[in-house]
Amino acid sequence: MLDRKEAQELAERYLAERSKAWFHDVRLILEECFVDGDRFIGPYNSVGFLDHGDEMARLAGNYPVLVDLRTGECDLITEADLNDLRERGLF
Repeated sequence: MLDRKEAQELAERYLAERSKAWFHDVRLILEECFVDGDRFIGPYNSVGFLDHGDEMARLAGNYPVLVDLRTGECDLITEADLNDLRERGLF
């Protein structure tokens, strides 16, 4: 089972690879990351917004990164996952 730090590193690598074709550099919002059971959930946004408050660089509709703590697999959460987290007051 991965610990939070290992999961965070995997999420950061996943985001770095996935975002190569995007228009903005992105970064996890570490203070908003959390573990839910056997999943690490990592919200992110653009560096321009996070570091400089640039509203034009703010991302909308971006689903957090999910890391399976058992396998290390990474993906973006699904809409169903997001709705579940919201219903439980976690997001």
